Amino acid sequence: MLNKQLIDGQEMSGDQHRVVVDEDAQTPIEEVPCHMHMLRLFLGLILFPITIFTMWKTVQPREALLVICFGKLWKVIDEPGCHVIVPWGCSFHTISTKYITIDTEKSTISDLNGNPVIVGAIVNYHIVDPVKAFFNVEFVHNYVKVNAGTVLKAVVSKYPYESKDPSHPSLKNASDEIKLQLAEELRKRVRVAGVEVSLFDLSDLYYAPEIASAMLIRQQAQATIDARHLIVDGAVDIVGGALEGLSAKGVRVSESEAAKIASNLLCVLCSDGHTQNVLPLHN
Repeated sequence: MLNKQLIDGQEMSGDQHRVVVDEDAQTPIEEVPCHMHMLRLFLGLILFPITIFTMWKTVQPREALLVICFGKLWKVIDEPGCHVIVPWGCSFHTISTKYITIDTEKSTISDLNGNPVIVGAIVNYHIVDPVKAFFNVEFVHNYVKVNAGTVLKAVVSKYPYESKDPSHPSLKNASDEIKLQLAEELRKRVRVAGVEVSLFDLSDLYYAPEIASAMLIRQQAQATIDARHLIVDGAVDIVGGALEGLSAKGVRVSESEAAKIASNLLCVLCSDGHTQNVLPLHN
């Protein structure tokens, strides 16, 4: 078996044993016995008209041809070109090592704060070990896709959708950090399949429809508050500069007059609409 199972001798409850799968184990290329080769050649001679048309195997660039002879891995051919192999007793399996991009299905995941968000991702990968890809897993591309969805859910649930503190990572502002973590977690899972992940990035990210309207209102309210803080801070700086400018030019202003000037300027600068001057009339 390719996945070598090592049984730990430590006693456990009942008849159970701990089974450890060696992910680095590979199916070795084995020598086919001489009498098997003789049988292949004998069949090739008897069925020569068929053999002459079926013995040519073409390997394209970025492909690997696995030759299994009588149930044993005999050859792995990754050199592009035409190769002559007597086909009797052999099965041939072509594994592509080209880069492949898959798009994970959009799924609803709860972020760190429990808010449901809809997330989708793209994964770029390629097969670096055709032997592992063929023998270790069934349908290697489906294996990568399923594990990508699992990793996506696990990583997204560790972060909030957005954070008030810019230094705290979130799904919206920590794309590089999350991208690296997604790729690293997926590499650990698909290493057994001889796959190397080059990119795992979020392609879709937004609140689920059931809370989208409420979150939009909250975002608008937060944006209004932030804008007000900015306006007030700027108005205070303007008022302070105005009073300092009057003092620098020798204009004496009493404390009550300074307070009135500051109040009027703040009212004008912080107002949403057009302001009107009101002049008091004294008898």
